[in-house]
Amino acid sequence: MTLPCRLHGLTFAALTLAPTTLAQNVGARFDPNVDGYLEVPYSPQVVPQSGITIEAWITYDDATLPSGWRYPTIVRQGLSVGGSEDYFLRINADNSNLKILRWKVVTSNGVAVTCNWTFTAGALSTWTHVAATYDGTAANLFVNGNQVATAAGNGLPIRDVGNEVFRIGKGSDVATPIEVWNGEIDEVRLWSFARTQADIQATMNQQLIGVPGYVSTWNLDGHPLDTSAAGLHATLNGTVVYNPNPLNLAIPALPLAVGNSTPGCLGELRQMPSAAAQLGNLGFSLRCARTPPSSIAIYAVSLAPLPFGVNVLGVDIWLDPTVLVTPTAIADGLGVLSLPFPIPATAPLGFSFATQCLVLDPCGPQGFTASDALVVTTQP
Repeated sequence: MTLPCRLHGLTFAALTLAPTTLAQNVGARFDPNVDGYLEVPYSPQVVPQSGITIEAWITYDDATLPSGWRYPTIVRQGLSVGGSEDYFLRINADNSNLKILRWKVVTSNGVAVTCNWTFTAGALSTWTHVAATYDGTAANLFVNGNQVATAAGNGLPIRDVGNEVFRIGKGSDVATPIEVWNGEIDEVRLWSFARTQADIQATMNQQLIGVPGYVSTWNLDGHPLDTSAAGLHATLNGTVVYNPNPLNLAIPALPLAVGNSTPGCLGELRQMPSAAAQLGNLGFSLRCARTPPSSIAIYAVSLAPLPFGVNVLGVDIWLDPTVLVTPTAIADGLGVLSLPFPIPATAPLGFSFATQCLVLDPCGPQGFTASDALVVTTQP
């Protein structure tokens, strides 16, 4: 039987829901005196057990922050259970206008891992890129692509109590609106693995749309939609103003996902790129999430995908077996596989290849399973 190829990377459904003409160079402005935020319903994808990266472009006005206890929040996951959170990225201004950017992750045993970066007055008044990562080994905080803080992890995944929402521009509802952001937020991203400093630097000046795998991109270009494969669309609550800004971000083409995964113990495996496959990107790599921690895998690489999946021992194979390279990989402690694939500046422009991850997984047919395929094409 011929199976259709599913192109996750194009996110047709998300773009169909968006306005006919997407606004450009637009972000969301929040007023700390008025309740307003964007909210994404609970999904396991907003609490990835394979690690996480949160990114955003922001401005923050510490000079006009209202008095009293204040915690202006960029993103927060988890609001109500025990009055705590699963993670947040926010300013801890407290009751005296402190200037501390804080990244906090609560792990599955209830222990918090926290990074703090203290900044000077006005340091975030102009557009600044911030990113926060956690991979079990460490939590890291980045400002404009440079690491500014780190804290040791405990090897455990992020706590997921279930049925908790994800918010952009506000934290909890305690004494609303003391956790509403004071400034602007644009280009919010959530990756289900911890990106490296090189990964972050490669894409911080780009607008990402159609990233395959378990990746969400809220471009905030006049709408609250997730324009990548995860499809975690937000809704606007209260007062949020979409506001033009001077960010001039390039829009690269991302690899395309083809076919389906054969689910394993942790569900469907999905491949994700670390960035766009641009010439000179020596840090380019491919990631595969939801594999058993420390599992052994084969990363199959071929010149092209097949037009349909071939079932082999219960697993769908999506690559052309006539030209195949098979490097091995071992998943990290949270179940992420990585395949470094440096792209030199001298690589041929428009060169295309396809990859698929085959993993030893006791829940798969015959003890192994496979991801979807990913088609990568080099670009300027």
